[in-house]
Amino acid sequence: MAPNCPSSWVSMGGVGVLTNTDVSAVLDHQTSVMAQLTSGATLSQVLDSIVLALEDLISASRCSVLLLRDGVLRHGSAPSLPAPYSEAVDGLAPGPLAGSCGTAVHLGEPVIAVDVGTDPRWVQFRHLAIEHNIGACWSSPIRSHSQVVGTFAVYAYATHEPDGREQELVRRFSHLASIAVEHDRAVRERQAHHEAELARQSAEQANHAKSQFVTALSHELRTPLQSIAGFTESLGTLDLSPDQQTKALDGIGKAASHILSIVDDVLDLARVEAGAMPIAVEQLSALDVIADAIDLVQPLAAQRDVAISCQGPAMTVLADRRRLQQVILNLLSNAVRFSPDGAAVDIRTHLTRAAAEIHISDHGPGIPADLMARLFVPFDRLGADAGREGGAGLGLVLARRLAEAMEGTLDIDSVVGRGTHMTVSLPLPR
Repeated sequence: MAPNCPSSWVSMGGVGVLTNTDVSAVLDHQTSVMAQLTSGATLSQVLDSIVLALEDLISASRCSVLLLRDGVLRHGSAPSLPAPYSEAVDGLAPGPLAGSCGTAVHLGEPVIAVDVGTDPRWVQFRHLAIEHNIGACWSSPIRSHSQVVGTFAVYAYATHEPDGREQELVRRFSHLASIAVEHDRAVRERQAHHEAELARQSAEQANHAKSQFVTALSHELRTPLQSIAGFTESLGTLDLSPDQQTKALDGIGKAASHILSIVDDVLDLARVEAGAMPIAVEQLSALDVIADAIDLVQPLAAQRDVAISCQGPAMTVLADRRRLQQVILNLLSNAVRFSPDGAAVDIRTHLTRAAAEIHISDHGPGIPADLMARLFVPFDRLGADAGREGGAGLGLVLARRLAEAMEGTLDIDSVVGRGTHMTVSLPLPR
């Protein structure tokens, strides 16, 4: 490993001597490494470049970088060393007799083993050295903020004592490796800080959403509960006629049904969100499910004088019958509630090569574009709380979650003054 020594030499920092060619090479490699760091190259890629650059400057050498992690030295870069050797020293614990690298970390200073065959620090690694043609090894600590973070080692095939030039090159490239390690650590810390900040924001949003949900649910339950309390008090304190008692009991029944409906929807939504909703997918007729949903919503449609029509081809879909009916019923009920008296709600089936589609259109007031983002927010009725439409604001949310649980989709388009168009897409039998 004798250096190729031109006639002109220069001193760098008072430590060793380098040729003008060496100085240019060091500066070029330093520029290249900085470019790699700014371009987002991984630490492994940068260390490989540094190691290979030093091997070019020190003839017949093989170099490696080991990084100190959790108290042991781990593989950082060793492109020219045999893989079995690198694997054998991966996890090396620093100590006074831990080869050149482990001892350098233990002492915090360079360690030179001119002959690994006789050096006492290489006793437990001598068989590895013989097996992989290692005659000499010297290792220098890599430091970051005065802390040893790894080692930069140079291996020779035969016994060899490094001269001043070689030691200075190792010192320079060890410093370059420390810059790469510091940069990687800074990037990881920034990323960890960013992820922690995102987690904090997510937790705050989740807490805010939970608070909003609890507030909305409490508000939604308060009205029917107050109704039940009012009717109950009337039955207990007033002398009501049979007709008045019947009306009071009917009011209690409707309020109780409303509460039960809200609770069922909340539980269903919670199950879907948790992935715990039982879905029994089967091949079934979409028109049969649509017909059953129309029968269930017909009394509400008759009360509003809303006509429901259905047309389109018969379709066999893959879905859960009960959950698909729940989806269609929620969408139909929503369409009927928001349709003006005497209007019509149209249902149309359509087959594509990829899916079966169920289209439900109404001629209601439509939804303003600035409210569309709130369409699938639980309990958000887009300002319709005081109107005749009623509902808890869970129907569309639950319908979309159920459609997705059946590997389908629910999309909604709306134009103010013209109405709303809802599309359920379901997978076809394979």
